[in-house]
Amino acid sequence: MSHGGRRKPGEGRAGFNVLSARVALRDRGLADVLDLAVRFLSVHGRVFARLAACTLLPAAALSIVAGKVLGWRLAWVVAIPLAVAMEAPFTVLASRLVFEDGVRARDVLRASVRATPLVFTARLVALALTTAGVGCFVVPGVAVAALTLFAGEAMLLERAELLRAFGRAQSVAANAIGDVVLAVLIFACVPVAAVLLADVGGRTLIAEVFQFRPPRPVWTEGGGVLALLGLFLQVPFFATARFFLYLNVRTRTEGWDIQTRFAGLAARTDEPT
Repeated sequence: MSHGGRRKPGEGRAGFNVLSARVALRDRGLADVLDLAVRFLSVHGRVFARLAACTLLPAAALSIVAGKVLGWRLAWVVAIPLAVAMEAPFTVLASRLVFEDGVRARDVLRASVRATPLVFTARLVALALTTAGVGCFVVPGVAVAALTLFAGEAMLLERAELLRAFGRAQSVAANAIGDVVLAVLIFACVPVAAVLLADVGGRTLIAEVFQFRPPRPVWTEGGGVLALLGLFLQVPFFATARFFLYLNVRTRTEGWDIQTRFAGLAARTDEPT
């Protein structure tokens, strides 16, 4: 953001310099957004792994200890809030990797420390509102989840306070409500699928490859080490995919793709012939 409150050319509401984006800003379908998130994680795997070692590893260890002490069913009471809280650093990391060079995990952690409790509070409020909506009927619950999906992004990336973040999230989501509702349904399945895949895949690997006796499945024990690992391993994808969906809606509504296209044309025009 430039001095005096004016935005520089190409700078969006959140302070993004869209002209320096390292990902092509264009209107994408939801499937393309999810595919982009996977490819982005693959390209930047090292820095994501370093951040995961500092955040997800301790959170998973604490959850496993809780499972050993309290029982696997009660371990989810510890694990799920921790997984939600750990999304914030990965959202910050994804946003910085798109618009900046030389991003370090330590800088992302430092930037996330203060924001994470506030974003976690926003997620809890959104969950409470969604639960209340589902209690009335399923459709209102899905609608509330869609309209509050980007509250965390508004707080992290637009520096919005709690109440304003929900207003901003509603404004962004309303511009692509069909994609956002579909994303909510997909995102609701991602953690469940990750838990089941980690449990089934892990037990198969232990039994077939290492020839050890596998642990009992999650659906009989109510949890387990493999299931908890699956919950935390999906966090980077979940946070990155949601950020790219937010970015895609912003691109569509604010014409970032047009801005970058005109900037490219201008750059080619200025080149000496």
